[in-house]
Amino acid sequence: MNHVWWRTHLRKLPELGFLSQFGNFGEVDDWMPFLIEALELQSGGRVLELGCGRGSYSIRLAQWGYQVTGVDESAPMLEVAQERAERRGVQVEFRHADLKSLPERSVFDGALILDFGTFSDADNAEMMRTVAAAIRPGGRVVFGTFNPYYWSREPRTDHRVIENADVIRQYTFDFPTGAVASRVRWVRSNGERLDLPEARYRAYTLPELRNLATATGLADLQVSGQDEGGRPAPGQGLDTLRTPHFYCVALRPVHGEGGEGI
Repeated sequence: MNHVWWRTHLRKLPELGFLSQFGNFGEVDDWMPFLIEALELQSGGRVLELGCGRGSYSIRLAQWGYQVTGVDESAPMLEVAQERAERRGVQVEFRHADLKSLPERSVFDGALILDFGTFSDADNAEMMRTVAAAIRPGGRVVFGTFNPYYWSREPRTDHRVIENADVIRQYTFDFPTGAVASRVRWVRSNGERLDLPEARYRAYTLPELRNLATATGLADLQVSGQDEGGRPAPGQGLDTLRTPHFYCVALRPVHGEGGEGI
């Protein structure tokens, strides 16, 4: 299960309760080789994670020797992130701030937005412009999106047992807005039920992703699907009907660079 996409639900909660400890670092470790290769990071490089949630990816990057700034709009999630970092003895700058507005310009060597598309089209574009401005020329941004070619085919329900709880997640596709709506219900072993706030994810088509990258100052867009374990799979062919998510890498060009690739 890809835990990154739970962030949008949790971001809307005034407090996390038992969900503060949901998930582990196993998925993060599976992703690290992809992230390091995609971002082309040098040892000690500065990394920005927008929408860092409870900090799992930011913390692991810091443990690998990178200087990390994690930004989120959820104070409860950032509290959990800070506690996790302190428990592991690593330094991460966790910042409570608007994801669409940062003061840095040409500072970071790379950036992550692993649950991109959770705002309106205009705000999503502003968020991407913020990232493009914050990374140095030649830096890269990795971002994940829902794949509309997959989710628009039919409504889907996912039922799993996670940490002794039944978790039912229902997905529907809203054609007028091109967004995936996600609803989640937890049923704990003691019978307690928790319905999380609905999350909506803008699912960009491939042409829309190209246009978005170009319009926000990025270039050389590369789009990958995922393997059966949910990990980004840049070395495999992109099957748009079978992969639930797109994982994208784009470059802030230095003068004279450009081009795109799918």
